Amino acid sequence: MPRIVDHEKRRKDIAKVVSSLVLKGGAEAVTVRAVAEACGYSTTIVCYYFRSKHEMLAYTQRIAWERNLSRIENADKAGKDLLTCLELAVPNTPKRWQDWNCWMAFWGQAATTKGIEEDWRAANVASNLLFADLVRRAQARAEFDPDEDPVSAATGIQIMLNGIATLVAQARSDWPPNRQREALREQLVRLGYRPVA
Repeated sequence: MPRIVDHEKRRKDIAKVVSSLVLKGGAEAVTVRAVAEACGYSTTIVCYYFRSKHEMLAYTQRIAWERNLSRIENADKAGKDLLTCLELAVPNTPKRWQDWNCWMAFWGQAATTKGIEEDWRAANVASNLLFADLVRRAQARAEFDPDEDPVSAATGIQIMLNGIATLVAQARSDWPPNRQREALREQLVRLGYRPVA
């Protein structure tokens, strides 16, 4: 009887390896051969799941991005305040740093590469929608200025999160978790955040 293969699990296993390679050596370290060797697969198996390095990077960053949004959504459903929800999005743990590192490698891909522009647009739209919803709920709890436009505030949140992550990437030791939280809080207040005492 043939062995049953969980194809989605195998794709996710490959993505974990891609993420580790990017963390250690940047996007340049990701090749079909390097991924196959690290996974213990043949290059044929890796190519069965991904036709190119771009596909591997795109899938890996998508998984990391979805994991990040899921953390934020779960915190929101649990009734956490806006700052606590958004703190889950900054690179303040080794795993979150690895995810951000992978996203940044993906940002470095040429916008002319097939599918990249669509991937970027879809991620930006979905993130903006989530952040706008978080702001609306924060406004309903009197935790955010009710006169602020949630969509505009969501764009500000995206800029803020990307900015913090970029600063962490440039000098990680200068940006420990407590400094990231303080920067996040300070910038959120500028956008209209009014933490309830």
